[in-house]
Amino acid sequence: MQQITLEPQDIRILTLLQQDSQIPRLQLAEQVNLSASQCFRRIRRLEECGLIRRYTVELDKQKAGFDVQAMVMLQYRKSEADSRNKVLTLIRQTDVILECYSITGEYDFLLRVCCTSMGIFNRLINETFQVSFIAGIHSYMLLECVKAEATLPLASR
Repeated sequence: MQQITLEPQDIRILTLLQQDSQIPRLQLAEQVNLSASQCFRRIRRLEECGLIRRYTVELDKQKAGFDVQAMVMLQYRKSEADSRNKVLTLIRQTDVILECYSITGEYDFLLRVCCTSMGIFNRLINETFQVSFIAGIHSYMLLECVKAEATLPLASR
């Protein structure tokens, strides 16, 4: 995939949108020293080229009742036909799995899981994942978030 060339105004626009995606567009234009129409055209170009994928809201997990968070490493059974695709289908269908990464090492996937109770987490590990095509599971309960940054450091690229 080809990296998109960004001008200083694009970087400033993206930085401000990452901090507050609901910033009024006229205020955004003023802060990047562009006319409203120039700013809107740049935003539209960044959306059309796929750099801006979507606008979203970040929720407080604890206030929403999601007190149980874990990282789960999962290994699929290499000896079973199509097991990787079966695991990926299961992951996509399981709503408490927020993120899935293919990784190197002994395990194949790293999952970020968010549940409302230990009972739900227990069912994930001891029921949902107890299928023939999963060979191994290892989980780490998350105690405290020390750093969670969603803003890409565009100025340092």
